[in-house]
Amino acid sequence: MDAHVTGGNAPDSPDAPGRVTSGRVTRLDRGWSTVLLADGTTVRVRNIGEEVAVGDRVEIDAAGERIESVHERRSALTRRNSFEGSRAERQVIASNIDTVFIVHSLAAETNERRLERELVLAFDSGADPGLVLTKTDAVDAPRIAETRERLARIVLDVPVITVSARTGEGMDDLRALVGPGSTVAFIGASGVGKSTLVNALVGSEVQRTGEVREDDQRGRHTTVAAELVPLPGGAWLLDTPGLRAVTLWTSERGIERAFAEIFAVAENCRFRDCKHEDEPDCAVREAIGSGTLRPERLTSMRRLVAEEAGVEEELVHRERQSSRRGFRRPRR
Repeated sequence: MDAHVTGGNAPDSPDAPGRVTSGRVTRLDRGWSTVLLADGTTVRVRNIGEEVAVGDRVEIDAAGERIESVHERRSALTRRNSFEGSRAERQVIASNIDTVFIVHSLAAETNERRLERELVLAFDSGADPGLVLTKTDAVDAPRIAETRERLARIVLDVPVITVSARTGEGMDDLRALVGPGSTVAFIGASGVGKSTLVNALVGSEVQRTGEVREDDQRGRHTTVAAELVPLPGGAWLLDTPGLRAVTLWTSERGIERAFAEIFAVAENCRFRDCKHEDEPDCAVREAIGSGTLRPERLTSMRRLVAEEAGVEEELVHRERQSSRRGFRRPRR
């Protein structure tokens, strides 16, 4: 990105005032978008009247002052906004991404229930998920092997990469999953090493990294805004601030894929609407009894299904209550 222009169009830009300009949102800052134009320059414009996410392809108005429209998204990493209390509000974290890398640190105990939620978000986005386990330099080989084996029972067929951004171990394996022209996103909790990973992939310090605490080898949160940065080879990488809460939006598709082993067994249940509780000939309960399925996976799935159903119910209720005001459910 050669230039950063605050407001308006770049001087001598081929998209001069008087015609609509196309671009891609690379950063959001409180009602303002930084948009990368076709000539490599960037402009800073307002998000008036539009729901905008990093990664969106947009049209800027003829005056070069605000986003006029957002193109249809081919993928969208979406969660329920955890800062809206009990009201269901959608937050689009990133759009038009090809791969969502879920980042966890080998130097800390993995929260398996959080990982399941992150998988649901990734699958539901329409992008391909991957799991990146960082800080191999901070643990021994048996710890790495045990963690990979344990988490493989959760992520199933999702690729798992173990890396050390500091020593370079595993980085070539990660780069192999980032194709030319693709857009990848990193999500995870604060302190798992996302910013260090971003800097290693970019080849320079584009994200400030924090000190590592001695007691748990966790870094301090440093990424303050989601931002697209270019990678060598023509790909784009989106680093996101650490997600404190992994809350679901309308995620039925993501749940089915994240718990694919349960849904596959459920095909053999006697009843198509089997709840896997006390129904006769329940294949899922039989699989749990035989040890083929783990009971905690069914418990987790039920919890997430109930959460997703609650969001759907609230949206339907709001649509009915607000029909006179022209309320419409937000697009995915």
